[in-house]
Parts: sequence; structure tokens; C-alpha cells
Amino acid sequence: MADERLAAPIDPHQASANLRGMALVVIGTGAFVINDTLMKATSAELPLGEIVTIRGIMSCCIMAPIVILNYGLDSIARAYSRALLVRNLSEIGAVFFFLTALFQLPMANVSGVLQAVPLTITAAAALFLGEPVGWRRWTASAVGLIGVLLIIQPGSTEFSSYYFAAIAAVLCVACRDISTRFIAKSAPSLSVTFVTALVVTLFGAVLGLGEDWKVPSYTSLTRLAGASILVLVGYYTMIEAMRTAEISAVAPFRYSVVIWAILLGYLVFNEIPSVSTIIGSLIVVSAGLYTFHRERVVLRRSISARRDVSVSSR
Repeated sequence: MADERLAAPIDPHQASANLRGMALVVIGTGAFVINDTLMKATSAELPLGEIVTIRGIMSCCIMAPIVILNYGLDSIARAYSRALLVRNLSEIGAVFFFLTALFQLPMANVSGVLQAVPLTITAAAALFLGEPVGWRRWTASAVGLIGVLLIIQPGSTEFSSYYFAAIAAVLCVACRDISTRFIAKSAPSLSVTFVTALVVTLFGAVLGLGEDWKVPSYTSLTRLAGASILVLVGYYTMIEAMRTAEISAVAPFRYSVVIWAILLGYLVFNEIPSVSTIIGSLIVVSAGLYTFHRERVVLRRSISARRDVSVSSR
């Protein structure tokens, strides 16, 4: 009987949205990692600001006609809100800090640190949004921090100051994902995707003012053209997943990025992750999966309690 009371009623529409969200997250993480691979390969020839600007211009040229033909030019202005402003500022920080770390560190290491994002979101929800978080989830967050420390190895010869950029990227991504939940449902995800690409492009142009730009080779332009498509796929799929599916249902699938990063890092850059990086990544992923398991348990108990109160009041 206790198990029956804890089982939450299944909303078929939400269940369908969750399945779709899971697929979108797997596609999105794959697109982002391949994009990161192309960006990292291009960094050997071009500076950061120029790379972000060229990729952004290509992305905007792709998105602009799609958004205008489907929703009209005014949909871009309608999409803007305080939540989207926060999201875009967070996206700028995430792009800058993440790419700064990625260009200097192995892909698997940076991706391993980024897996602390879900744990950071849990902590942020408790500290700033007043959501209840029990000792089990706080413990999982602490264990996840240990995993991150194993990856970055502070105080060792393997440590690099660029890991601070990776940690800053974690905070920015967590803020970005939380703010995405507050964007009005009436704002089309394609319009949000275009605005994001436009803002990041402008940021790249500003960043490039202090750089020595070079004439890109055909190879670099080809890489950035592929990256421009992939980053749009990543933006759209993650935005759509976060807005329509339950975060606790889709978030565990974000950890597929670790597999993508290790595989592509080895195949493209011949980067072999260290034992501490692998162990640390496994710890972070396990802590994150346990955190979302606890969130599902708490959610089911909350629904069950409300249902029991409703039944007893009749």
C-alpha cells in the first residue's frame, strides 16, 4: 500500500514530452561536443573573438529567414524579457569561460568539470529559490565537488589556472538553465535560439576588437560552417527540452556528453584522459544521477501527500 501511495499518477502528455526531451538532450549534447571539437581545432589558427564572430554570423544567416518566415520579424522583439536577458548574459559568460578553458585543456577534463552543472542547479535552487533540499542531496553535491577536485587536481603539476574558467562556465550554465524555465511559453524556441545566437555573435565582435584577426583558411571556414549549424542544433534542442520536459527526467541524459567528449578528444586530438579524470567524472555523474533520483522521490511523495489531503477533505 505504501508503494501505491508513493506512485504519482502518470500524465500521458508530460510522459510524451519527457521522452521527447530525453531524445533532444542526447542530440543536443552530441551537437555541442562536435561543435566544441571543431572550435578547438580552429583555435590553432584563429583567435577566440574571431572564431565566435564568424560562427555567429553564419548561424544568424541560417536562423534569420527561418524565424522571420515562421513567426515574423516582430517575434524576435516579443521573445525578449527579463528572463531571456539573464539567460543571454549567462550564455555570454558560458561561451567565454568554456571556450577559454576548452582551448587550453583536454576536452574530457573540461566536460567532466561541466558535469557539476546539475549539482550546482540543485544548490542554487535551495539557496536562491527557497526550494527544499534534504541532507541526501546536499551530500551528493559535496561528493560531486570531490569528483571535480579529482579532475582539476589543485596543487599538483597537472593543475592549470584555466580550470577556474571551467568552474566559472559551470556557474554561468547553471544560471542559464534556471533562467530558461522563466521564459514565457508564448516565445517560440526558434526565436529564443536566434536571439541567443545574435547576442553571442555581438559579444564575439566586441571581444575581437582587442585581437589580431587573421584571414581564415578554407579549412577553418569549413569547420566554422559546420560549427554554426551544430551550435544552433544544440541551442534549440536544449532550450526546447528545458521548456517542455521535466528537468528531473531529462537532466541525467546530459551526462552523455562525457562519452562524446572522451571519444572525440581521443579520435581528433589524441587526448587520453588520466585515471583521475575518469574516476572524477564517474563520481560527478553518479552524484548527479543520485540527486535527480532523490528529486523524483521527493516529487512523488509531494504529489501523494496532496492527493491524500484531497481525498480526506471530501
